[in-house]
This record gives sequence, structure tokens and C-alpha cells, in this order.
Amino acid sequence: MSEQEKYYRLGLTGWPLEQSLSPFIHSEFLGSCGLQGEYMLYPMVPELFDNEASILLKTGITGLNVTYPHKAAACRICDEIVGDAAAIGAINTIQRIDGGTYGYNTDTCGFRHLLSVLSPPEPFFIVGAGGVSLAVDLVLSTDGAESVVFSRNPEAWRGNSPTRRLEEIESAILNTEDCTVINATTMGWMDDDPFPIDAESLKDRFFIDLNYNRFWKWRNLLHTRGTRVFTGESMLVYQAAQSFRIWTGIMPETEDVLLMIQNKLEKDDTDGAN
Repeated sequence: MSEQEKYYRLGLTGWPLEQSLSPFIHSEFLGSCGLQGEYMLYPMVPELFDNEASILLKTGITGLNVTYPHKAAACRICDEIVGDAAAIGAINTIQRIDGGTYGYNTDTCGFRHLLSVLSPPEPFFIVGAGGVSLAVDLVLSTDGAESVVFSRNPEAWRGNSPTRRLEEIESAILNTEDCTVINATTMGWMDDDPFPIDAESLKDRFFIDLNYNRFWKWRNLLHTRGTRVFTGESMLVYQAAQSFRIWTGIMPETEDVLLMIQNKLEKDDTDGAN
């Protein structure tokens, strides 16, 4: 059977999933590569993840993306953990081949791509200590960049960068001439979410939000402070392309899909304002 004749059953699991752009992205990849398939959402509550994901993977699915809060738990259901996923203990891509289950992490590729586009200044202050933070930390530490992780439970951090308590981040920012703050948490998924930094403290600094909710009020304040604000669409599309390559053997073009995503979000902005 040729790649064009094969039917790819792909999907995403996490909790919650209502705002995911992954079905749109992967449908575009399938179409642009001339492949037949589907990309479905499989929401799973954390306490049922191991059982439900294991059952799903036995139904003939080709590949599965994994997002919050299941990236670490996904390691338990894979027969083999590959590359960066093994280094950080977090998986965002699962491939099923000949009955075997293989776990990968493409967030590292996505973040490295984002850095190449932005060239932000050091030091990097990473907010959060979950799966995305571990991917960000691996890239920065591999590159020898100066970085610190700020979290509510620094004693639980298992990455390479030093860690400090979350409430210390503002003083750390004010004690630098320039820096890049990276939001690697779920803060910002909701429009009214707070953030543990006074917006004024980020005046003329870099802020990278790895989410893409255009209506997050706190982040939108930063534009009035001269903060250089960047969101995570580029990382999202590029890590998705790497997952698609793992599943299909084909690396899709990303620029057109990124433009489509940006246009879609801008349209949502306009519709939301009406």
C-alpha cells in the first residue's frame, strides 16, 4: 500500500481540548501532502488517562498527540521512549507501529524553531515546571543559555536550569537590564487569568507566551508598556509538523499553515469584537 492509499487515524488527547487548533493544522497537512486521514480530539480526564489511552492505541490509531496534563503520564503507556522525550520524561507524540507504542517529544523542535525566528535576549525566566517547561529547559540548557525556572513547587523541578519560587520572579526581572520571560503554563487560557508579574515590570522586555489566546487581558496590557510580545503559533505549527513527519515520513510545509492559523485567530478576534 502506498502512502497515498493509506488512511491515517490521528488525534490529540488532553484535558480540556475545546480550544485546540490541532485538528485544523493536521487536516491542512494531510491535504497538502495528498494523504487520506482524520485528526480527532480525544479528551480524557487525568484519573482515566492510562486506561483510556491504552485502549485507544489498540483500536488501529496511527498516531496520537498528547497535551496538558498528560505528557508525563504518557511515558507509562509507551513501549519505548525516544530521543528528547527520554531526556525530559515528557511525551507529546505517540506512534503506533506493528503493535508497538513509541513516545517522542517534538515540543523541543518547536521551541528551537521559535528561538531561531525571534533571537530573544538572555537570561530566560521560565514560568512553570510542567512538560512544556521541561522541553524549553532542555533546549536552553543544551544551547548553554542562562535560564531560571520559577514555579510554585521548585523542589519538584526535575530539569537542568536552577529553580526559584514563583513569587521571586518580579525581583529577578527588575535586577536585569534585559531578559525574556516565557509563559509555559496554562495561565492565559482564560481571558481573565492573572499572572504573577506586574505588567509595568516587563516594560521594554521580551515576553513569549507559548499559548495563543488573543483575548488574555493581562498579556494584552503588555502592548501598552512597550513589551516585545510573541505568542506560540509558530511553535505550535512547527512541533505539529514534526509529529506529522514521525507518523507519515513526510515533513509538511509550515509557512502556509502558520499564515492560515494567524488569519483564523485574527478573524476570531474580529468576530469576538462584534
